Amino acid sequence: MIFRKDEAPVLVAVFLDLLGFGMVIADIQLRAESMVPKGWHPGWIVGLLLASTFVTQFIASPRWGRMSDTKGRKLVIVLCTILSASAMLVYGLAGGLLVLLFSRILSGLGAANVAVVQAFISDRTDTEQRAAALGRVGAAISAGLVCGPPLGGFLAAAGGNHLIGAVAGGASMLGAIWMAIALPNVAPKEVKQPGKAPVIDLRLLSDLPVLRPLVLIAVVAWFSLATLEGTFARLIYHLYQYDQRQFGVIFGYESLLGIVVQATLIGWIVKRMKDANVLRLGYLGQGMGLALNPFAAFLMPSVAPFMVLILASTLYGIGSSIANPTVNSLCSRLTPDSRQGELFGLLQGTRSVGFVIGPIIGGALFDWQPAAPYLIAGLVCLGAAALVPSVSVDPTQ
Repeated sequence: MIFRKDEAPVLVAVFLDLLGFGMVIADIQLRAESMVPKGWHPGWIVGLLLASTFVTQFIASPRWGRMSDTKGRKLVIVLCTILSASAMLVYGLAGGLLVLLFSRILSGLGAANVAVVQAFISDRTDTEQRAAALGRVGAAISAGLVCGPPLGGFLAAAGGNHLIGAVAGGASMLGAIWMAIALPNVAPKEVKQPGKAPVIDLRLLSDLPVLRPLVLIAVVAWFSLATLEGTFARLIYHLYQYDQRQFGVIFGYESLLGIVVQATLIGWIVKRMKDANVLRLGYLGQGMGLALNPFAAFLMPSVAPFMVLILASTLYGIGSSIANPTVNSLCSRLTPDSRQGELFGLLQGTRSVGFVIGPIIGGALFDWQPAAPYLIAGLVCLGAAALVPSVSVDPTQ
């Protein structure tokens, strides 16, 4: 495994930012539900609140990506991380839905930092090492999500969103400061292109049609994850009386699997299996894990719900950790070096599409039947697996 020294600042900063993000994840669903006025449907409100982050991200991320291609990666990474840290600090001040909404919009504006970090890493690795390098970025993300949710659950019990916001925002801001000091300034590869970019920039898909099926699969997969993250805290609270602490432990465990798979196994797997088979296996694991979550209620009291949830998280965590870096690597291989920032901004935007649709539909379905969003998302993952054989990863096709 080849590890470049200039990866260290961005990997640690990504960890710190996702550490703070993970703290908020553990708290936001139940916090938002507690702020919904009586008589309103909480599923729609919580779903729309969560979706606001990703509406903003979908619009902003491709533009941040193009800016990183023309102005340089460092500037955009630092600016986005400062916005991300500010979102967490505002979250700590939230006493109602409007301030909570503002914090989510700020979070969406800053969310391109990870996408531009991926472009930075892609710039500095050859095609043979790129999957492993992107896997290390995924491992840094997962490491933050291992530590963040359990810590967030503890902080929620100790001091609510005020304490979470202070600690999470401080961690993310520390990462921004370190990158501003330690990240090398690298001249952009691309001369600024004339013309004004559209609000929703899909020109890369028009120029490179071979990317379209991969991007569609990415949207489908992110939709399934959004359904999980948008309702999971509510699911385990209403069905099993688990709060932010149990949510944090389960989410942290799932992310720990991501570290193991993405940091050590993904390179080994992609060398021994065809790309299509890797993706198919990953999406099947995701689908099975999602569908299993609500079935813990049917096995009580014979089997403790926590054990079933851990099994579901194992399947889902392994599946998503295999599939996501593989899609990113395939798209990167099909895209010119001068447009890598635009690509990863677009991929971040596809995540936004899934996370816009998932929480809203999932929240509404949850209010109707808690198991419904998980069964539907599981079927969606099976659909993603079915799409894989039609994907061409050969740039000449």
